[in-house]
Amino acid sequence: MSQADPIIGTGKHRYSFRRDWARLPRWWGFGEDSPTPRPPQTAVQGAVAANGDVYVLARALHPVMVFDAGGNFITSWGEGRFTPFVHGLTIGPDGHIWITDSGSHTIVEHLPDGTVLRTIGTADFPAPTFWGNPFNMPTGVAFAANQDMFIADGYGNRRVHRFAPDGTRLHSFGEPGNGPGQFAIVHYIEIDTDDRLHVVDRENDRIQIFDTQGTHLADWTGFDQPSDLAFGKRMIVVGGRDGLSIWSPARKRLAHFDRHTPHADALNIHGVWLDAEENIYLAMFDRTVSKLTRLT
Repeated sequence: MSQADPIIGTGKHRYSFRRDWARLPRWWGFGEDSPTPRPPQTAVQGAVAANGDVYVLARALHPVMVFDAGGNFITSWGEGRFTPFVHGLTIGPDGHIWITDSGSHTIVEHLPDGTVLRTIGTADFPAPTFWGNPFNMPTGVAFAANQDMFIADGYGNRRVHRFAPDGTRLHSFGEPGNGPGQFAIVHYIEIDTDDRLHVVDRENDRIQIFDTQGTHLADWTGFDQPSDLAFGKRMIVVGGRDGLSIWSPARKRLAHFDRHTPHADALNIHGVWLDAEENIYLAMFDRTVSKLTRLT
């Protein structure tokens, strides 16, 4: 923590806010200038491995970058492997790194060093839009307790697919719309310790909750375009257009930092994740990765 890092929050939710936490090699960045405004070229998501290494996925020349807990650069991989619309990074129960590439319509499993193990989906051959079959611009992956894999088929299908560990598709659910079990962009997906799926239905300003069979359990509302969420042992963190909010496991809001905390547009969040100490990491639309270090 630097003396220049602002302190945000009160009580049990006070944090030191390090705006540019990740120390990149000279001339590197979390995104490059793009001739078109979409998709934004930026850091998009990340995760912390069991050994404490922090993986960051970016739409950049060096798409997967690895840092230590202090933000010091360790290595990178994936150069030339993903499209400019790469979207999701998940660390599976076995420590493997799963990259979801919306642009190529694939989900790729890697060893921590970037070695490719398998690909789910056929690169550059999307399923027909809104027909329901995998995949059309998928966005993310989450794992249930039995290691079944749930894939958010977010931009082109508005659907969630369930796969067995061997890659067999078991079932799918969801369709376009704004009712229960309907989606307007499945932006990310996470699973809690009770095997409840939390599906970030971004353009409907909500997170929908399901069991592993796809039965709709609840709508979690009150957000402005939620982008991502992360589960800790004692809290849930949600990032979106309205900033960053912290919730109890029972979905009672404990703290909220609006988009302009601690300064204008400081929290323009695309991805959010936690480490074992429940420090918060943020992938920002303005090509930065920030860290909120717990002080209490």
